[in-house]
Amino acid sequence: MDKSSNIRHKSTKIMLIVYRLFLKLSLACLILAGFVVYDIQSIDLQNSIFIFAITSSLIFALSYILTYYLYKLYNKNKFETVKKDPLKTQIMLMSRFVIFVVGMGVFLGGVSLTFTHWWGWLLVAFSLVLCEMLFSNRRLTSHLSTFCENLTAGVAFGYIYYSTMHGFDIYILAFWGISLVLLFLQELFYHLTNVSKHSKEDLNIKELINIRVQYFIRNVLIYTIIYIFADMMALLGLYDIITGSSVATIFFQLLPLIISIITVVILFYTTFHKESTLKTPNYNTVSNENDFKLKLQMLNSEKVNNAYDYVVTTMNKKNGYIRKSGEDYYYHCLNTANILLENGVSNESAISTALLHDCLEDVKECTPEIIKSLTSDGVFNSVKLLTKSTDVDYQKDDNMLIYLDNILSDRDATMVKIADRMHNMSTLSAGFTEIKKSEKREESKKYFIPFIKKAIDKYPSDKLFLDTALNFFELI
Repeated sequence: MDKSSNIRHKSTKIMLIVYRLFLKLSLACLILAGFVVYDIQSIDLQNSIFIFAITSSLIFALSYILTYYLYKLYNKNKFETVKKDPLKTQIMLMSRFVIFVVGMGVFLGGVSLTFTHWWGWLLVAFSLVLCEMLFSNRRLTSHLSTFCENLTAGVAFGYIYYSTMHGFDIYILAFWGISLVLLFLQELFYHLTNVSKHSKEDLNIKELINIRVQYFIRNVLIYTIIYIFADMMALLGLYDIITGSSVATIFFQLLPLIISIITVVILFYTTFHKESTLKTPNYNTVSNENDFKLKLQMLNSEKVNNAYDYVVTTMNKKNGYIRKSGEDYYYHCLNTANILLENGVSNESAISTALLHDCLEDVKECTPEIIKSLTSDGVFNSVKLLTKSTDVDYQKDDNMLIYLDNILSDRDATMVKIADRMHNMSTLSAGFTEIKKSEKREESKKYFIPFIKKAIDKYPSDKLFLDTALNFFELI
């Protein structure tokens, strides 16, 4: 897929599309209510279309909030605040809904005042700004693009209402002209919002503009079809036929609620079901150190045996080295080495490094001289690369990337680091909260997928193991 195609497909996630659709429908229904008030020159609570529009707007606004929350909660490609502090996010979203409701009241009041007071239009403009706050984004140009998109849908709803109530006249052209302007502004503001991000994908300004022009033409065609369909409905009198049935009226009144409930339930079920049924390979397979020692003896390596004996006699419960699962810490080291063995990495130095990779960092009595005496200078250098410094904050991207780049210079250290992370990720269920698990998954995807891809280019002879590891981290 080329880069321009990649841009076109960035917003194809179903849940993202749905929550943006709910946002559009919410604002569009509100604007429809404004058209009704403007047409009858009053707020008539007996008007069925007005009640339908207001009710639909509120339902879709709440559906937007819920679907947006679910998207942020279950989106595995980003680490969002919602996963760190769900309550804070919920309060923020409900505050936005309250602001939206206030904006709705100001909007309807402003529309009803436009006939007698010029500042009624100022209230309308101010209220639309309040309502736009339902959308969660810090960038002004993104808000403007979304606002134009939502307003275009609102104008289309207003057009349907106007053509039904008043037939066809010169004002129909005004609706179409306003839609064209709004569609153009939508793409312009979207371009300004994303031009810096897209330029990093080696697309020049001309290519970016061509993409936005394609979207503009597509949207113009979509709204043309909508307007023509509305015209045919009005000409054939189908609106009167539909609204003449009491059953049909009840159905259309309940339609927004039905759509929202069904959509949210399906999205919640599919995302939750996917999370709960996601299975990754189990790399915590070594549970008996004596059986594993027999496996190591097949390598016929004195250095490997020395490394094994040292880690088992040192990093155990008796000496205070315990994993969150409650087992001796050395099982982590044995499983790390076993991952390599099971995936074709069986050279003496790599297995020795895997067995000793945490010793310098976690065992106070362990010294460089001990590592060298047990194995070799090469193994010590690999273990040293894997050892994190207590003076460095590895939560910072730059520090973590430097750490991994240094490891990448050494083949054994690279393989061990990947196997180490694979075992850690396969044992997350022991003693970790859901929030901590989410943090670890996102951290692993962020750093280790690029790290493994670099390793594949640098160490093609280990591609079999590295491909297995890449698939593991993409699944978690």
